[in-house]
Amino acid sequence: MLLPLSWKLSIILCSLLGLIAAARAEDPLQKRSEEIFPLPLDGALTLEHGDGSIHIYGWHEPRVRLVAVRKAYTAPRLEQIRVETKSESDALMVRTVIPPVSDLFADRSGTIEYTLTVPEPARLKLKMASGEISLQGLRGAKVDLAMENGRLLVINSYAEIRARARNGVLEALFEWWEKLPAKFDYAMERGRIAVRLPKAAQFRVEARTDQGRIHDEFHFPPATNLGAGQTLTAATAPDPPVSLGLRTGNGNVSLEAIR
Repeated sequence: MLLPLSWKLSIILCSLLGLIAAARAEDPLQKRSEEIFPLPLDGALTLEHGDGSIHIYGWHEPRVRLVAVRKAYTAPRLEQIRVETKSESDALMVRTVIPPVSDLFADRSGTIEYTLTVPEPARLKLKMASGEISLQGLRGAKVDLAMENGRLLVINSYAEIRARARNGVLEALFEWWEKLPAKFDYAMERGRIAVRLPKAAQFRVEARTDQGRIHDEFHFPPATNLGAGQTLTAATAPDPPVSLGLRTGNGNVSLEAIR
């Protein structure tokens, strides 16, 4: 029996889509690069990224070590993905370039995993579409961060951090306590905010949820109900060195005590 032309086309299309899906199931190709750039301790670093991850570690060196791992499912697509850098006397700019494609069967894959070691007190401006960002071991840094979708984790960093996100999770962790100044300004539209600190931590918190609840393990007075949300303003000590501003539209906020 002869099949109609439309059926034949449908069968061919399904077969092609099946081959593409099978190719995507394989492990992606990778290409790693590493560069060193000079940067003063208080220099500025700007990083614009699409999809993938950014992991930043602080050190007391006037330079930046940039490691980029590019990933794609085909060799031609891997070569299309680029890391553009511009180094100046007091600034370093890094930008991800992943060209868009319009062909129905073209390879649209492509991510970059960044790992950077930067001066502890550097000024950082980070912008990412989707993925994960982590900051660890910063001292005296100023960070301005914007993310569409994903997760931010800040570890043992006494810095001034302003983070804005549309969807995801914003977290901070202090594994031990140092009496150093820090200011966290977290705000997101939809998602959870969590901060974990030692029981001996000295901090002030201003938390708000438009739709959600505030959970705290530091025995603050109960959060005030605010329509479908809650608000909490409290401190563990007079004039504490750390300030936490935590705001989410639709989600919960938690303050967890460790040790």
